[in-house]
Amino acid sequence: MDWLWPIYKEHITRQCERSTEGIADASLQAGFFASLGNSTATLFVMEPIGDTIRFMGLGRWRLAEVPELLADPNAFIAERFGGGKYKINFHDGLHFVGTHNFRTWGDEIWRTMEEVEFDE
Repeated sequence: MDWLWPIYKEHITRQCERSTEGIADASLQAGFFASLGNSTATLFVMEPIGDTIRFMGLGRWRLAEVPELLADPNAFIAERFGGGKYKINFHDGLHFVGTHNFRTWGDEIWRTMEEVEFDE
């Protein structure tokens, strides 16, 4: 889960600055865990098409419901979707937090899957 802190750090720091005058490590940690509890992860595969990339939606989960994603994101993606280049967007409620890209290896299972459309 340590890989998530750099993505959330700026978001959590801003939240703590708005709510208190000083930022203590304890309030950063509490804010981080509270934010994770409210967060979703949206997974896209980056499909090369000609000279561009199409982002095909594969799934959206509340982070609390996918501890395996938090523990080992590469294994989570590879086991369910196979090899490819992926992007995960993180949202805390309606607030965009950040994105992270992954590269996994193996058969491209995602090619036979239906695209998931997201109303954002």
